[in-house]
Amino acid sequence: MLMWYKGLKRKIIDIPLSVDSPPWLSSTPLPENQLADLGRRGDFVNKFEDYQIDNNLSELVSGKRIAYVCPSPHLRGMKMGEYIDSFDLVVRVNQAFHMQEEDWEDYGKRTDILMNCLNCNKIAALEKDMDFARDMKFIVCPMVSMWDIQRVDDFLDKIGVPWHNVSDGYLFKIFKEVGTTCNTGLTGVMTLLNYDIKELYLTGMTFFNMNKFGQIYYGKYHNEAVANNNFREDSGKVPNFADLRIDIHQQQPQINYFHKMVYFHYGKKLTLDEYLTKNFDSTIQKVKNK
Repeated sequence: MLMWYKGLKRKIIDIPLSVDSPPWLSSTPLPENQLADLGRRGDFVNKFEDYQIDNNLSELVSGKRIAYVCPSPHLRGMKMGEYIDSFDLVVRVNQAFHMQEEDWEDYGKRTDILMNCLNCNKIAALEKDMDFARDMKFIVCPMVSMWDIQRVDDFLDKIGVPWHNVSDGYLFKIFKEVGTTCNTGLTGVMTLLNYDIKELYLTGMTFFNMNKFGQIYYGKYHNEAVANNNFREDSGKVPNFADLRIDIHQQQPQINYFHKMVYFHYGKKLTLDEYLTKNFDSTIQKVKNK
């Protein structure tokens, strides 16, 4: 059988590739077909690639303890803000505004690195508050840019802070191995685990409440998502399921792969908040029993 990863490292963030890729669960075409389409359209990446270290990002994160904060509402009332801000660097995902004082106690004040997919809606949101974007120490786009690569790069140049747009060829390698088009939050974690960091503490990440959904973002973030046409909502602030495009970003394959990430990285670089610890406890116990 011809391996799809021929010529590449047979691993991603030190996790060996599967002998057989999982079934593709996404309404988007297979990664190899998307790459072929990109190559036909112009001067774009047209093959799977291994990750290439960004030297500027490496200089910033090497040896650092990093809090990686996603916007789940489960952090409300847990008073984790002071702990989050105690880390050397604080990363937030797809955010477009400074943390409001009312959220400091639970989510922390700081944002040092922004992980953002930089699709049209996210760019529109950031353009409303460029001061927030320009306060960043670094901006990372860990999502496929496709034929919008130049638009994304031009926008990052416009902001004027150091940035890293992860190669589509590497992201499609991830998607092929996971079995779906991944969430920005997960690809951001997988980007940072390529670096010589001391600790990556994950909090506020729930895989949309372990694929059960409900209220998935905290208040200000949720309101911004609605205002920028990310989704509609019902009277209980539950997003319209179809608008979330889970047909593209299937959650179960990502949950399955995260178990692998925990097995290979937990207690080394990777540490987890209470929610993730509870939901991935079976794998954590395997790590402890190695």
